[in-house]
Amino acid sequence: MPRLLVLALAAAVAACAPDTRQADAGSAADDAIEARIAEVEAAGGTVRRAAFVVTEGVFNSELMAPYDVLHHTRFRDSLDYVEPFVVSPDGGPVTTFEGLTVEAHYSYATAPTADILVIPSTDGSLDRDLSDSAYLGYISQATAAADWVLTVCDGAFPLAATGALDGRVATTFPADRAALAARFPEVDVRDDVRLVVDGKYVTSVGGGMSYEPAFWLVEHLWGADRVAGNAEGLVWPWDLSTLPHLVVE
Repeated sequence: MPRLLVLALAAAVAACAPDTRQADAGSAADDAIEARIAEVEAAGGTVRRAAFVVTEGVFNSELMAPYDVLHHTRFRDSLDYVEPFVVSPDGGPVTTFEGLTVEAHYSYATAPTADILVIPSTDGSLDRDLSDSAYLGYISQATAAADWVLTVCDGAFPLAATGALDGRVATTFPADRAALAARFPEVDVRDDVRLVVDGKYVTSVGGGMSYEPAFWLVEHLWGADRVAGNAEGLVWPWDLSTLPHLVVE
């Protein structure tokens, strides 16, 4: 067989073969997370799992800021912390609105049950994501199982689309509060605070304030001394007493 034909056939076979590198990388990340959690639990510790659900066009700040805060809980107490991970539609990478590539740890199908669900804003939160049945299905399922659900910026829109915020108080990115209220009239949208806690739902304004919902949760779970250590590590002037917020009783 001519050498050129052999090379062409080899190239065709390679193109048709499934690319397992992405799956292998995701599997390795999954294994590392679960092994770390198992080690802590075997030592009598407690690990809360926090799922960050992302789609294409997720905003950097709304994803990275709360992820940083929850990840840093490990440095305050290695036997009692939050293990954050990223969940994408297929477990593959997504590109942020600002152009960064973010690798996911799990897909919707493989993600473990999360104690904390975080819904960052994307450039499709007001339109594209609201017609994505797989995305909304994962959010609905994960919300039902989670102890806490945090939305950052326009992440409140897909959560509201599942019906979870009906009859509750919430907030979102300041410029989009009117749109949230108009689209979801069963939600009491507040425009005088940066963060609202209603039951297990924590909604927030996002942007430069994207650290706030995660700091609030750390303080709620572990107290002022613990969150002070987190804030110091991230050089953030956290002071709940100065934060315009509402906790619905």
